[in-house]
Amino acid sequence: MVNAYLNVVKNNYFQFHGRMARAEFWWFALMNFLIALALSFIVLILSANKNIDLALAIIGIYYLALLLPSLGTQIRRLHDIGMSGWWILINLVPYVGAIALLIMLILPGKPSGEVYGPYHDSMSY
Repeated sequence: MVNAYLNVVKNNYFQFHGRMARAEFWWFALMNFLIALALSFIVLILSANKNIDLALAIIGIYYLALLLPSLGTQIRRLHDIGMSGWWILINLVPYVGAIALLIMLILPGKPSGEVYGPYHDSMSY
């Protein structure tokens, strides 16, 4: 779990080409969620102590730092199912877009169509 997160943050920070296995994507997403949850508790504690500016700065820096890797993982996950990374823009459609993107991210990878790179069924670090 931690390896998938660190692999994305350290090795694939600006990578938008290639593929990402489903397991690696979801381990990254889970670890990202857990870190965001921990930061939310820190924000809650700091805001109770009237340090709301510091709290918002902490969580804002984290989200800005992970913006590109998160987009890259979603684009590479879409490549793994044989779709263009531009499908990420479907998320701009209210409600329906987020659900459609979630369904696409859940789908298993397709070994055919090596357009986006070689198919790998498991995580590769």
